[in-house]
Amino acid sequence: MSRLFGILKVTLVLALDFVGIYSLFQDAYIAGIAVGVIAIYVLFGGYIALLKEGAVNSKKLPTYQRNKLEVAKAQLVADVKSDCGANISGLKLYLVPGDDEMNATAYGFNCVSVTRATFDNADPMTLNAVLAHEVSHTLNFDAEFNRAVFSSVTLLVGMLSVMSFAVMAVIFVVFLLLSCFRSWLGVMAFQGTTKAVGGLFSLLQRGVVMIYRSLLSLASRHAEYRSDKFSCKLGYGLQLSHFLAIAEPDSQRHITLTEAMYRSHPPTPKRIARLERQLLEQKSTEIAKR
Repeated sequence: MSRLFGILKVTLVLALDFVGIYSLFQDAYIAGIAVGVIAIYVLFGGYIALLKEGAVNSKKLPTYQRNKLEVAKAQLVADVKSDCGANISGLKLYLVPGDDEMNATAYGFNCVSVTRATFDNADPMTLNAVLAHEVSHTLNFDAEFNRAVFSSVTLLVGMLSVMSFAVMAVIFVVFLLLSCFRSWLGVMAFQGTTKAVGGLFSLLQRGVVMIYRSLLSLASRHAEYRSDKFSCKLGYGLQLSHFLAIAEPDSQRHITLTEAMYRSHPPTPKRIARLERQLLEQKSTEIAKR
């Protein structure tokens, strides 16, 4: 069910892209090619991020590291199968050797990475807790959805830039035909008009980006809470809560684009509080069943 909903939300974004591009060019062929390119990025863009971060596939790691990740994967495959019937045997695990920050990332297309700091500091149960959280992201196509929305916003901002250039070109032609450049007053009027138009389109672009960031933040918070709950359902709530407590990132550091797209998390104290409530609810349910 999670996968179906994930596919539907990504498909909806791509369909909106197609409608938007078609309405602009009135050409289904152009719209189809553009959306096809976006779809390729949506599906395989995670591999680009993996390359940028220098992630190493578990199959290429030394024996100890490979075995630790494979044992965690085997346990998760069984846990997820038992809990919701989903088959995650195609999960591909990666290690980011140069990252000293305790974290993990789901890139979509069944690809999940853990940083070296996470790998070195997490015991087997905690490692499973972290990976279970990321598995929820893969099941719900969260990374693909984020890339689809990012592509849509980038396309919209680009279209606004083209429209701004086109409007300014029309203004130039109008002023030229009206012979307004023969005096300083005409030149100043032209400059003032183009600045006003440029400012308007710049304001629109900033508005689009601001709305995108706000919506992405809301979607990411929902996805993080849902993934925490999933890990807790599999029996790793206590371990995930402990991991979050010791792995809180430095809030003063500026995040990268990759982190903004794949690791946009709500405040750690709120996540821990929710996990604690879920653990209490689970314990109450177990006691009631006895």
